[in-house]
Amino acid sequence: MPYFFSPKVLFGSGMLKRFGSEIEGRGTKATIITDKVMAASATPIVEVVKAAEYEVNIWDGANREPSVDLAVEASQVLKEHNPQLILAFGGGSVIDAAKAAWVLYERPEMTGSDLVAVNPRSKLNLRKKAKFVAVPTTSGTGSDATWAIVVTDTANHRKIGFANAEILPDITLLVPEFTAGMPKILTASTGMDVLGHAIDGLTARQQTDFSDGMCLQAMKLTFEWLPKACADGSDLIARGKMQNAATIAGIGFGNSNTSLSHALGHALGSVFNLPHGRSIGVALTYSIDFIATNPAIANAPNPLVQLGLAARFAGINASSDADAAKKIVAKIKELQKEISEPLCLKDLGITEDQMKPKLDSLVVLAAKDVNMYSSPCECKEEQLKQLFMNIWQGKT
Repeated sequence: MPYFFSPKVLFGSGMLKRFGSEIEGRGTKATIITDKVMAASATPIVEVVKAAEYEVNIWDGANREPSVDLAVEASQVLKEHNPQLILAFGGGSVIDAAKAAWVLYERPEMTGSDLVAVNPRSKLNLRKKAKFVAVPTTSGTGSDATWAIVVTDTANHRKIGFANAEILPDITLLVPEFTAGMPKILTASTGMDVLGHAIDGLTARQQTDFSDGMCLQAMKLTFEWLPKACADGSDLIARGKMQNAATIAGIGFGNSNTSLSHALGHALGSVFNLPHGRSIGVALTYSIDFIATNPAIANAPNPLVQLGLAARFAGINASSDADAAKKIVAKIKELQKEISEPLCLKDLGITEDQMKPKLDSLVVLAAKDVNMYSSPCECKEEQLKQLFMNIWQGKT
């Protein structure tokens, strides 16, 4: 990808005060889109926005599975309030729902079904009504730093992913205190999502020198700081580092792409109803093993070279790039054990009787997933079947 996109990033404990000066004089109305859980924690951000002389309206109807219908509902609230500033306050699902609602607010002639037609080359002409600010309260999805949206089309029982450069937030505001309440299990699974973003982004067909730098740093930060954030959720240094890692990874893969682990993880999440971060985490080591042992597609980056680069940046001593790939897999497994994340589907209690009838569905979903087109290695039907069985039984 011969370009590099990034929002303006404000990070650190003192950034709420700075944020007020960023938005002063740019409007009189603001709408905060959040969920019912996070609405109770929104007071600090509400006070800053009000101090900047905005009338603040809060809509707390978002949920963990953003849908087209939900985006339409949120857009109606925006149209009624007519804000010049839209803030998404919550995890990746909240941010995705808010992004989709923003598009429909800016383009009132569009319907929910029109979202499917959005593509990277569409002229959306956003920002004629409002600027968009993302305030993530989890450290995983990177949605605060990307120009992509994933929502569910409930009528057709499918997830819709679409991207457009105009959807990139204007500002992402990282305040470690907003993530301090995350339970350990959520901290761990979203942290594995960060690692998946970093390594997928590093090995995707569309990687560049610019995206590599972001992905490498996000990977290194996650290896160092995720165990500390899981061990002590009140450690604001660790929380801040993982917030940084999530957004840095978002910028990284937002300028390359996610790849095989996400194609596999999306299928697992859909079939077995697994949280996104956990499904990516459980697929990650198997995807690395696959791309390290299969030939790269023409014009794709050599995944072994990229994994060797990753190993050296993470401080892993390896005799070759192939050895580096094996040691990165081992390092990720050590991390998973340390933070109590599953290494395979068996660890999640999924039995062989549950797995085998779902195998064909998993293969179809993964093969059609848009992330499969970013894989540096071709992955055919029989290979996918074996990959999913490996993920079930824990075999690399």
